[in-house]
Amino acid sequence: MTAVARTQGSYTRRSGELVFGGSPWGLARLSAPARPFATRALRRGAGAVEPIDDVERATARLLVDRGLALPVHPPRRPRPDEVDVIVPVHGSAVPLARLLGALQGHRVTVVDDASIAADAREIARVCAVHGVRLVVLPENVGPGGARNAGLAASNDSAEVPADFIAFLDADTVPTEDWLDVLRPHFDDPAVAVVAPRVRGTVTGSGGGTVLERFESRRGGLDLGPQARRVAPGGQIGYVPTAALLVRREALPDPPFEPGLRVGEDVDLIWRLVAAGHTVRYVPSAEVHHEVRPGLRDWSQRHAAYGTSAVPLEDRHPGRLAPATWGWPGLAVLAGCLVAAGGRGAMRGMGLAVAAGGVAVQLGAGVRRFHRRGLPVSGGAEVAVLGLRSEITAVGNALRREWWPIGAVALAVSAAPASRPRRVARAVVVLALAPTVPDTAQAARHWVQDRLSHDDPPHDAGAALDPVRHLALRLVADAAYGTGVLRAAVRSRRWAVLRPRLRGRAA
Repeated sequence: MTAVARTQGSYTRRSGELVFGGSPWGLARLSAPARPFATRALRRGAGAVEPIDDVERATARLLVDRGLALPVHPPRRPRPDEVDVIVPVHGSAVPLARLLGALQGHRVTVVDDASIAADAREIARVCAVHGVRLVVLPENVGPGGARNAGLAASNDSAEVPADFIAFLDADTVPTEDWLDVLRPHFDDPAVAVVAPRVRGTVTGSGGGTVLERFESRRGGLDLGPQARRVAPGGQIGYVPTAALLVRREALPDPPFEPGLRVGEDVDLIWRLVAAGHTVRYVPSAEVHHEVRPGLRDWSQRHAAYGTSAVPLEDRHPGRLAPATWGWPGLAVLAGCLVAAGGRGAMRGMGLAVAAGGVAVQLGAGVRRFHRRGLPVSGGAEVAVLGLRSEITAVGNALRREWWPIGAVALAVSAAPASRPRRVARAVVVLALAPTVPDTAQAARHWVQDRLSHDDPPHDAGAALDPVRHLALRLVADAAYGTGVLRAAVRSRRWAVLRPRLRGRAA
């Protein structure tokens, strides 16, 4: 096992006896020999920590398997015959030409997904200029189907199929070293997929448009700056196939579900994880994608992402619920809203209900840990973190799937003083609270840019002020939620809108 580095949010308690974090989030109790290495590796600011004996290597393996840490690999350039690149395209050949210019020396298959005649001729010309294989489909099958066709053509090629497949959308441009960063992770035979960070890029002069500046730092495909193990229910639950490196032998047949035009990447990742494969997100490798030019087109794209919720729920029941509650968490939420809107005895009753929910949650956590011989302080900590997670999920849903409720609350919060206004203001605070860390980071970037005398990197653009950053995030969230609502109404499938209720305290 190579050196490992802590993933954000992972930590130890009681001198390494208990480890918290990972993906999905969890808790583990370590044996005494494993604790010193875990304590060193999961200390904040520790950086890369290399195991030096068999016990430490086994501990490092455990931390990696649970997503508490990730391996640190020096970059290594793959051989030209190790990677086949597959690029689906539909429409203009201009972005494709830019991408192929960045893929010189790679084996590339371009799949024209039934573009109109004029675009098809230009796509064929660009492919001929760059000397890459072109597959033309007679009818449009969507990006997933086009990738399936490209993989089939790669398998049937006279050349020996490469061990790895790089999927790239036609409107992306990878940095020169992106494969060098991703390839070493496949030295671990459990790894099936490694994904780079996908950021919007500034294509014009100056600091970029407002949308480009937003997408370059927090886009719809951008999963952030922290490396993670990818798993449903984790901090990162999927990675987009706009840019992906995959082990060929791990792919199912076909890789992408026929008929899924949106959300096909989520479905593939979840199926691979369910089959026991490891998926990693490594943001030190970057790929830049073209930003849709207008607010309307940009919002419609986010709405399209939301329409994938219903077909994904059909294939993966229970995973698309906007929030999951236990009875104690529901009591805390209801009690706080009653207290916010009430006066006197009503407020006292609401606070009592909320306090009762907290007490039940804490009691359940402490009892569970006590029965297992674990420190009860760990049970209390897990209980509190569980409540926080449930309340955060409700806040996110109020901006996304339940955004009409959030919008009504925002309107009522401006009404004259009354009980409904007090409740509405509490709902607005609940909806906006999860955005605070992201907005604070945007404010920090904006201040740093204004104080700096250097021009911003061309592919990042000037930082956006926190007000417009928050406004665009709210638009993106509501657009996604609109897509979910539209799909649910059309199909009359409501599971993607209903919260899921657990039978006992977390």
